[in-house]
Amino acid sequence: MQISHQSSGAIDVITFPELPREADRAELRITEGSTEWRVPLALVPGEPNATALNVELERGGIVVRATAVTRHDDEIVVALEVAAPQQIRLAGAPIPSPARLSSTSDKDHEARVRAHRRIFGEQSRPITLEVDNGTPLEEAGRLFSFDPQQDKPGHPYVNRFVVTFHAPSTDARRATLVIPFVELNDFAPSATADLRDLPLDVSLAEHRFRVVAVEPHGEDQRKITIELAASTAAPRFVQPARLHGSDPQFGWERHAVDAKRPGSDAIWMATKVGDPPIVTFTGAVMRVDGPLRLELPLP
Repeated sequence: MQISHQSSGAIDVITFPELPREADRAELRITEGSTEWRVPLALVPGEPNATALNVELERGGIVVRATAVTRHDDEIVVALEVAAPQQIRLAGAPIPSPARLSSTSDKDHEARVRAHRRIFGEQSRPITLEVDNGTPLEEAGRLFSFDPQQDKPGHPYVNRFVVTFHAPSTDARRATLVIPFVELNDFAPSATADLRDLPLDVSLAEHRFRVVAVEPHGEDQRKITIELAASTAAPRFVQPARLHGSDPQFGWERHAVDAKRPGSDAIWMATKVGDPPIVTFTGAVMRVDGPLRLELPLP
């Protein structure tokens, strides 16, 4: 089973009995106590009709491959693989899509899409498709596989997913797919920090950063602002992979900070913090910057 999503705190794979072949719509219902969520689904036949590809690019130990391309209705669909020696965290950062319920009107959904673009647009760097030297087409959707990235210890990590683009109004036969960056998780390093005396310099193996502020965030979390030295290394350290405080749950998302010292990048991460305010940073996120460009034939 594959499902489209932009970000989530938990992922479950759900298997259902085979549906009648003539079914073209369904509704996923999830209940918890008296609360019920309903997700409408459009069903289409899954017969393979894609053109197989073997287009690849290697950079910094990462191999990016386009394995198939097809058209479906008004979309161009590209199957991609990213292989790396460590767990693959991100390949580009699509703008999150708002959830749409069966009760959501087209007008309301369009307004939510515009709001998401306004809020997340500056922080997102989606995969794009360049056709005929025109305006790059941003990815319209992404399907992820829930298969494990690593099938055996010592083997490469492989992340497979499908990206869709709105088909351009042109009969171009070639295009360039552009991946802005790929990020990997190195979960080996760990560092514990006492946040009572700031600013605080932290060493995460060979990676160094400075905690400069801690402030309330939401009902029970703390927003922890850190500064990283600007770097042009390849790959380069962009954040701790996880932030643990007083709760088994951990923070992993980073958010940009506008105000920062010259020569540094500032981000913040959030988690629950106890008393004393001791937290543990686990793992390092390493980014291979692009653009990674794959020349593709168009069907």
